[in-house]
Amino acid sequence: MDIRRLPASQGLVWFRQAIDLGARNPRAVFGAAALAIIALYAAVLALALLMGLLLAGSKASGQPPGLGLVMAVAVPLTLAVMLLVPVLLGGLMHVIRETEAGRPAHARDVFVPLRSGKGRQLAWLGLVQVALAVVGGVLMVAVAGSDYWRDYLEAMQAAMQGATPAVPQPQNGGLLFLVQLVFNYFSYALMLFAIPLMLFSGNGLIDALRNALRASVSNIGANLVAGVLFVGALLLAAVVVALLASLLAVLGGAIHPALGALLTMLTMLGFAGVVLVLVVGAAYLAWRDTFGDAGMPPPVVQVHGFEA
Repeated sequence: MDIRRLPASQGLVWFRQAIDLGARNPRAVFGAAALAIIALYAAVLALALLMGLLLAGSKASGQPPGLGLVMAVAVPLTLAVMLLVPVLLGGLMHVIRETEAGRPAHARDVFVPLRSGKGRQLAWLGLVQVALAVVGGVLMVAVAGSDYWRDYLEAMQAAMQGATPAVPQPQNGGLLFLVQLVFNYFSYALMLFAIPLMLFSGNGLIDALRNALRASVSNIGANLVAGVLFVGALLLAAVVVALLASLLAVLGGAIHPALGALLTMLTMLGFAGVVLVLVVGAAYLAWRDTFGDAGMPPPVVQVHGFEA
């Protein structure tokens, strides 16, 4: 596939365009994001519930659950959640694409990939993410040292119990930061480019990963500019939303504790939905401008401060 070479300033264009996504049909776009989040939470809740039932049953019998039994339950369910993530992201991207093209779209269309062969193909990306997580973990241990991660986990466990442990320091801290930065960039780029490549461009898994890697290298400037802008906006928005959620919790709690909890939950759900639309929408825009989309108008490319 041909890859368009884009200036670094295109990252700013994606950031601006992503903010406007959903304006044509906000009910469909943000409703789809909310359904995707609810579906993921339901899957995670089911995992936690089954694990709780397993532990409760073991406690009632007086025997602690064996590691093999715990793994037999936890691993398949965790994999199921991982397989579901790229499918739902692809469904949201489908809704965004249909909306931007001016075609009818509904929030429930986020589940369209589940009813097609595309969904089964996208699910393989969940296994790719698992493999990347394993590779990333091995790299982090190799750079920071195995003692650091052991001490870090022990410190977190002590902190959860109310203690104030000393924070361990990794070996090669600067190198660790650089490795994490590079690895996270490529892992996220592979996932976010591979989804539309498989869903809209007709790529198979291997071709999608290969083309996603090419795009992440060819337009690294634009991708990094967009990434930095989104991370900065996310951190700033998170502070504002946290303050708003705290205020609503106090005001709602003055009427009834349940109302305060409900308002806080709705605020966080809305924030998560907006973030999901921005990230997935920006990934769609990056794919469209990098590889082209015959079903959409030509992309807006900014050159030397002007749009062309």
